[in-house]
Amino acid sequence: MILLLDIGNTRIKWSQVLDGTLTPQQSILHRDVAAATWIKQLFRERFRPARLLVSNVAGAEMLATIRREAERRWQVSPEVATTTATAVGVTNAYSQPSSHGVDRWLTLIAARQMTSTAACVIDAGTAVTIDVLDAQGLHLGGVIIPGIRMMVGALIDRTSDLGHKSRASTRAATVGARPGMFANTTAQAIENGALFALAGAADRGVAELARQTHAERCQAYLTGGDAERIRNAMTTPAEVVPDLVLRGLAVWGGCAGERAPGVESRA
Repeated sequence: MILLLDIGNTRIKWSQVLDGTLTPQQSILHRDVAAATWIKQLFRERFRPARLLVSNVAGAEMLATIRREAERRWQVSPEVATTTATAVGVTNAYSQPSSHGVDRWLTLIAARQMTSTAACVIDAGTAVTIDVLDAQGLHLGGVIIPGIRMMVGALIDRTSDLGHKSRASTRAATVGARPGMFANTTAQAIENGALFALAGAADRGVAELARQTHAERCQAYLTGGDAERIRNAMTTPAEVVPDLVLRGLAVWGGCAGERAPGVESRA
């Protein structure tokens, strides 16, 4: 069995490659959680992987912990993905590829395997990243935007009046709250503002990719914890792929399996 780990800023996601197939993604929190708690959840005896592939954006200390526990409990050393100038049909746009987040890189590798058209990848986690590929697999660059909770938190923390009104409206009854973009409470207005700003950026990313590449069709993929919410607020057709980083990690490690279940799309 091959175990794949996607270590993000807030969660650790994992999947197994069993008989050439990726199992459904699972996850645990590690941010603001005692290390002993998530270590006990993750390093279970029943896993016993023959290989351990890791994507890590949570820092050197996290990686050191993963390495120590894997070697101690499973007698296996992690194979750690890194961003390179080229890999598996994808060419990186960065002049210093190592400065391009490995999770972003792996989503591009996965997208390249899933479509032969130009692709826009939106990873909606703690921060939201948008990266684009042309039909030849050339990465054209990307953008990084604060995620929904970061935007909301910044407004509440840095504007005393809005913060006060937001807390008051959060405590108030929500009867009569309007669906869609426009809200009738301060708390919902702030939340909707962050959500629709990100959806608008995602829509613009797809449109700008089509303009730059003269493509008749661009495929949009979303992943990350807020992917579904952003997809529902977009006007551009998009596909939610919850385990996109893990799929890219499997391709990077030469053990890509069949397409895992759990992919949702909107025509």
